[in-house]
Amino acid sequence: MAAPRIDFTKKERLKPRALKDLNPYEGVPHESEDGEGWLISYADLMTLLVGFFIVLQSFSTIDDQSFEKVKKETTLLFGGEYKVPFEDLKKSIENVLTDPQIKNQVVIEPSEKGLTVTFRGALFFDPGSMELKPQALALMEKIIPVISTQASDFGIVVEGHTDDVPLNGKGPVLSNWELSSLRACRILHLFEVAKFARNKMKALGWGDTRPIVPNKDANGLDIPANQAQNRRVVIKIIKSAEALNE
Repeated sequence: MAAPRIDFTKKERLKPRALKDLNPYEGVPHESEDGEGWLISYADLMTLLVGFFIVLQSFSTIDDQSFEKVKKETTLLFGGEYKVPFEDLKKSIENVLTDPQIKNQVVIEPSEKGLTVTFRGALFFDPGSMELKPQALALMEKIIPVISTQASDFGIVVEGHTDDVPLNGKGPVLSNWELSSLRACRILHLFEVAKFARNKMKALGWGDTRPIVPNKDANGLDIPANQAQNRRVVIKIIKSAEALNE
């Protein structure tokens, strides 16, 4: 069979391609204009994760007092009414102080950290004695169940304070240091009997080292009224058990 004949004399004109259609990279795979966009998304994701873990860490290390401060500021910022912690416990203790004379010798102060109850020394002990008065024992028998109901898992710190009048050294107690410590332990024992956790309680005897008012005037003379204020027992109910070590 004869091969088809090609006419080389016939000149066929080729149509030139438009310049805009010429592409030296035609057929070669290339990255799109948005090829690096994933890097931006990845960086945003990493930033969010870092921020998330920082928030988690801050919540794991924040103490109760700082948290309560943030809570207070946030509540007030949004127009809410901030309620001081332990306010309910304060009112419950006040409700058992039915005797006006006793109530006048007790000061209850709530705070973001806990509740402080201060008793005038004359209410609890006779001068130089570490034995609770009957009226003090009756009062504690009312107060401790209230604390047990509303704050049984909180920390308890009992402090004993005296005035600056030295003991005569003739009795079993030789100094105000010992007297204040023994008084604090005597009250702490009542909490122990009520089944409070022993590892969340502490007794402190400060002697006359932490007066709330001066024991003497500018001439060095005793101020009996001030000395009476400095003779006191303080019970602190603390939300954070770690605060016992402060």
